[in-house]
This record gives sequence, C-alpha cells and structure tokens, in this order.
Amino acid sequence: MSVPLRIDVLTLFPRMFDSPFAESIVARAQRAGRLELEVHDIRTHATDKHHVADDAPYGGGAGMVLRPEPLTRAIRAVRGASGHVVLLSAQGRLFDQAAARRLATVRHLVLVCGHYEGVDERVVESDVAEELSIGDYVLTGGELAAMVVIDAVTRLVPEVIDAESLANESHTEGLLEGPQYTRPPEFEGRKVPSVLVSGDHGAIAKWRRAESIRRTAERRPDLLDRAKLSPAERARLPRTPARKASVNDADLVDAYRSGVGSYRIAARFGISPATVRVRLRAAGVRLRAPRSVERSPTVTEVTRLRATGLTVRELAVHFGVSHVTILDRMKRAKR
Repeated sequence: MSVPLRIDVLTLFPRMFDSPFAESIVARAQRAGRLELEVHDIRTHATDKHHVADDAPYGGGAGMVLRPEPLTRAIRAVRGASGHVVLLSAQGRLFDQAAARRLATVRHLVLVCGHYEGVDERVVESDVAEELSIGDYVLTGGELAAMVVIDAVTRLVPEVIDAESLANESHTEGLLEGPQYTRPPEFEGRKVPSVLVSGDHGAIAKWRRAESIRRTAERRPDLLDRAKLSPAERARLPRTPARKASVNDADLVDAYRSGVGSYRIAARFGISPATVRVRLRAAGVRLRAPRSVERSPTVTEVTRLRATGLTVRELAVHFGVSHVTILDRMKRAKR
C-alpha cells in the first residue's frame, strides 16, 4: 500500500470541519488509511493572554488582518520538511481539476484558511507556496474553500475511488460528462436512449463520447479549446455564431457628435459602418460630409503593419476603417 496523503488545515474555526468530514468519501478515505487529516486552531499559537490572532491593518481601512507571528508559528509547526503550503484566498489562482490532480500527488498538504481582510503579506512571502481560489467571488473565510479542495483532492488519491469511475467523469479530459440514466427504463413517458440498453459496448462508448462533446459545446464551450479532441471530433464541433454586442443608439450618437467617424465607431462596437450611418440618421443626426482628403491610413502604414503578419480584417480594426480601404492601400502599394 502506498503512503497516505497527509493534510493539515490551519483555521480560526476548527469546529466548522467536524460535520463535513464525518461522512462520505473523506471519512471513508481516513478509515481506509488513505488520508490523514488534522485540523489546527491558529489561535493556539498566539502567545498573549487572550490568544489574539488578528489586528487592524496598517494604513487604515475596515476589517482585520491575520497577524504574522501566530500564523507563521502555526505553519512551521505542522509543515515539517516537505509540507506544501496553500493559502485559500480570493486573490489566488483558480482551483480546477488540473490543480486537484496536481495536489493529489503531494504527500503532505498544508491548507491555510484566510479570514477577515486576509493575512499579513510577509507570511505569504516567506511561508506560502501558492494561493488558490475556488471561484471569482468572496467568502467569509477560507474554510469552505479548504473543504472543497480537500474533497476534490481526496477522491483522486489512489484506491479511494474506483479508477474506472474517475476515468469517465466531468473534466477528466477537459469535457463535461454526458447524461446518465438508471432504472426504470421509462419514466413519465421518457425512455432511456435505446443504445444504452442495446448491449453493444462499442456503440455505447461512441454515444457517450458524442454526448459528452455535445454537452460541453452547449454548456461550457470555453472548455473546448483545451479539451482532448481528435482532429475529426474538433472538425465536427458546432459552429458558434459570433455574438454582437448590444449597442444603444445614444452611445452611437454621443460618439459621432464627439467627432469620431462612422468607421471607427463601427470598429469599436462591432457593427458595420453602414449600420452606424443608418441608425444615426434614424436618430435624427445630420451626418457630416465625407472627407475629400485621403482617409488614413497611408499606403506606407498599411504595408509596414501587413509585413508583421496582420490580416486584412485585423488591419481594418487597428486603423478603424473598412477592409475595403485596407485592400485599396495594398493595391496601391503594388503599383
């Protein structure tokens, strides 16, 4: 049997961890000897009479900051020679499945639960290996975040969960898991897909793969760029039409009256110059006469930037003109 994963949690509120880890996967992992989990009260490392672990921030402002002395002593007391110290913080890098897999290979993990306005930066600089956040929102403290990390990491420890279950779940290959069904075969008029009861394991595997890709494309298209897809699967991905930003007529009018031309307005708001002019006229704006002088950019400017590899469309956006204008400058350059 391999060495169990050791996790030490440093917190101001140790009792918060009693109930969540008394049940389910984490409790089973501890009973099976695959996880050693211990929760420590940071206040026990404060040396004053009242065990104060926080103080007002220098420079003023609301809230309190965890003091460096008790927190540093707490970290160093449990870290040992090889503990990997992680601070749960709203400022940390996003915790995802890749981070969970990485931390599951660490033999000793020390989780520090930030609280109040945060921790003294000197502790971060001297004793924290990395900061992690479970999402772009603010929690009262890092305790709930630590629970999420512990659960996600523990289930990846060898022999905690059946390896086959881990191989076919959401985010394993950068994709969401497809739909699941169980008995009865028909419920409220809706039947289980026939392929799942066909007994054809090859067809079932193909169906599940296709459904996983389809669901990811529908619900989390942002995952597809990094997903493990074959060239054929990537070629069959549904095309997602570009979403045009909603533009108010008042914004167009304000921009035009400030002196900005229709081409630059179009490039800014992602609509065509013709649409800009139509909407301005409909809003009662009297359009300026077109300039008789050559519209920027010059042939030299276009030629120079074109040589850097920019496409015609990218040049048009850069200069705030139409792609026709860019093509005209390129044609002149060849004369």
